[in-house]
Amino acid sequence: MFKLKGFSKKERSWILYDIANSAYILTIVTVLFPIYYESIAAHIDNRVQIFALVTAGIALTDALLSPIIGALSNYRGNKQKFFVFFLILGLVGGFALIIPGLQLVALLIAFAISSIGYNVAIVLYDAFLMDVTDESRMDTVSSAGYAWGYIGSMIPFAVAILPYAMVTLGFLDPQFETLAISFAFIVALVWWLVFSIPMLKDVKQTYNIETVQKPLKEALKSLLRTFKEIRSYRFIFIFMLSYLFYIDVVNTVIRLAVTIGSALGVGVTVLLGVVVLVQLIAFPCAILYGKMAKKYGGKVMIFYGIAIYAITILITSMITEETVWLMWVVGVLVGSAQGGIQSISRSYFAKMLPVEKANEFFGFFSVFGKFSGILSPFLLAIFIGAWGTNNAVLILLVPLILASGLLLLVKTQKAPYVG
Repeated sequence: MFKLKGFSKKERSWILYDIANSAYILTIVTVLFPIYYESIAAHIDNRVQIFALVTAGIALTDALLSPIIGALSNYRGNKQKFFVFFLILGLVGGFALIIPGLQLVALLIAFAISSIGYNVAIVLYDAFLMDVTDESRMDTVSSAGYAWGYIGSMIPFAVAILPYAMVTLGFLDPQFETLAISFAFIVALVWWLVFSIPMLKDVKQTYNIETVQKPLKEALKSLLRTFKEIRSYRFIFIFMLSYLFYIDVVNTVIRLAVTIGSALGVGVTVLLGVVVLVQLIAFPCAILYGKMAKKYGGKVMIFYGIAIYAITILITSMITEETVWLMWVVGVLVGSAQGGIQSISRSYFAKMLPVEKANEFFGFFSVFGKFSGILSPFLLAIFIGAWGTNNAVLILLVPLILASGLLLLVKTQKAPYVG
């Protein structure tokens, strides 16, 4: 189905995993789980704040796990083992979501388990970029992963959303809504599993260190050494701080867009249409980001993405029931920047790393990304209550400004290995 000409077998298999997991993010995390949650929690006044806090809790758990798993993955053979474990955890939690009659607490627990499995598997997947290609192709391969992930996820989404759309449009009785959502979850999860198989078969750990008797103890010691050696890796850590702040906004838009859109008075039909628009625009734009990064550099393209998100936040704050059409403008802007800023961040970061510490640093990279997932939802949960949704989204401009200032301090260079 996806021939992906111009890529090696390992590169293709790695890219296919982006196609695999993107179905989960689009169909379940971005679109249908928030809708499902809204229907179950409709009687709770502070349901938006609860969901934002659960999202923050998931991010905190990921932040604690990722650097440890990353450091342990440096040892021979561990990266594959951990990847398989967390992939299975994500799938098991996902399938638990369709258990009939789940109460709100159980539903949120299943969602948390699935999200944690997905997120930690992504940390390892990102680190595998250094195992499948060389530095000169990282921008191309990374951007292709995000691009094909966007367009590839549209296939299961189109199939999965049909029964729910028929319920929404009145062609099926509303009593079938839960069944339609369960069907969609199954389609996305099966797609995730099937397109993970090439990654499991073909992608192996290339850079590693020999296993020791007490790997956990040594991994923790390695993390402490890295903190002590921070001066040697100062540009890496400054970049990760910048990444923390700007990816804060990206992750918030991905995970809370439907919930925030509903609170602003945007109907379900428009929200679904905007989600599809984002996916379609994101495919060519992610590829374009890779090409532009080769010409102008990854740092310039990251600045461009930050600027687009700042404009997006300003427009979002203007959306009301009378200006719902602005949601389509937001969709165009997000689609033009979302995949590009993520893919170039991944490859830009990889180019800075000494290969001996790649897995460990990608663990840290995830920590900074996940802490961004704590900060923004938490701030929104506070300010939505105090300022209202329209004004509260403007708080997201603060991390973008901080990110830009830090990114100016970063010098693009590969750090030397400090053992």
